[in-house]
Amino acid sequence: MNKRNWLIPMIIVGLNALAILVQWNSLPEPLPAHFDLQGNASGTMPRSMLLLYLLIGVAVCLIAYVIGRMKPKLQSGLVILTSGICLVLFLSTMVSLTSGKLPVFMIAEPVILLLTTIAFIVWVAKCLKKNN
Repeated sequence: MNKRNWLIPMIIVGLNALAILVQWNSLPEPLPAHFDLQGNASGTMPRSMLLLYLLIGVAVCLIAYVIGRMKPKLQSGLVILTSGICLVLFLSTMVSLTSGKLPVFMIAEPVILLLTTIAFIVWVAKCLKKNN
């Protein structure tokens, strides 16, 4: 099992943490959230919710890593899926940090999640086909 593969999702989580750390003192409380495509906030959340994004990213990485250790053939697929999930969490943070002014982040979230999920399913199907 190549542990270096897991650097990709962890780097994404690290970038998310860095972005939050750099902006933390300038963030309003509560933080505008749930933006429309014009950048208008339709809700708020406590800024501490951004820390939950980090915790979810770390938890997803750890769970996927453990599963990858138990099922080494799935490791590459898990790295792809985990990277996609961490990237979506990072983009959600960017939406909040930019107050919805960059709707490309919102549009990219479902696209990335869909593509990485499809890639993971294809990888699992490929692994199952090899076993038969």
